[in-house]
Amino acid sequence: MRTGLFLQKTGRSGRAGGERGMTLVELLAAMVIGSILITGMIKFLVDQSTNYIKTRQVAEMQQEIRWAMSFISDRIKLAGNGVPATCGWPVIENVNGEEAEPDSVSILASFKSLVITTTQKMGNEGSQVKVDNTDGLEVGDLCVISDGTFQEIFLATDVKDQHIWHFAAEPWNDDNKLDHRYAEDSSITVVTYYCFFTEIDDEGRQNLMVQTQAYEPQIILGDVEDFQVRFKMKNDEWVDDPFPEEIPDIRIVEISIRARSAQPIEGYENPVYGDGYQRVELTTQIIPKNITIL
Repeated sequence: MRTGLFLQKTGRSGRAGGERGMTLVELLAAMVIGSILITGMIKFLVDQSTNYIKTRQVAEMQQEIRWAMSFISDRIKLAGNGVPATCGWPVIENVNGEEAEPDSVSILASFKSLVITTTQKMGNEGSQVKVDNTDGLEVGDLCVISDGTFQEIFLATDVKDQHIWHFAAEPWNDDNKLDHRYAEDSSITVVTYYCFFTEIDDEGRQNLMVQTQAYEPQIILGDVEDFQVRFKMKNDEWVDDPFPEEIPDIRIVEISIRARSAQPIEGYENPVYGDGYQRVELTTQIIPKNITIL
């Protein structure tokens, strides 16, 4: 009797507690729900990854474009510093790109604050000048020599034993001579010529370049789509390329740079250009401190 009662309490089907197996419909429903959850999670992770990559690239591009803009702005601010108005070279010049092509701009100024004095009257317009000191002067420096009446620019082709040589070096030195015999105590100011322009490399990438009279072009910003320069004049008119005689009327120089990511971002579409490249554009206005007093 006790054995039969025990069997009766454990269930008629032979499973303890009335348990039963999962049906095929329930299994399929669970798989569908799981697939939906996994798909949603994957999409969320992909979106997060795309946003992270986009945000990181934008931050890096902003940092690089700001550095390049600061580098250019600092030099434009000093355009004309230490350069006599009658030296024969424009202290700022823009080549306006045709049909929306990028511009290029060049400036001439003193950045070393290095002034040297001649210690001997020149016997002729020959290829050397004797000075009191050549510390800090390097081969390839541009020198503005002036006696208060005459002034010109020449390229230092050699520096040694308190002498500066100026052998022929186009376009600065037409020959081995200067145009004037400078007296003792004439001043020589060291200046630098900077040119900023875009150039396409062997991989087809357009880069923002800088070149001086002494060095080959160097990249200061990669993957630049556009580089524009314009000038606000004394009469409040904006122009793209002022004539040399209009340079003293320049009041503001505006620089605009647009760069893009090196590679398209997977899953991203630029709302303006319709491609996968992220872009950053920066515009700044510079007041040249020395141009208006020329």
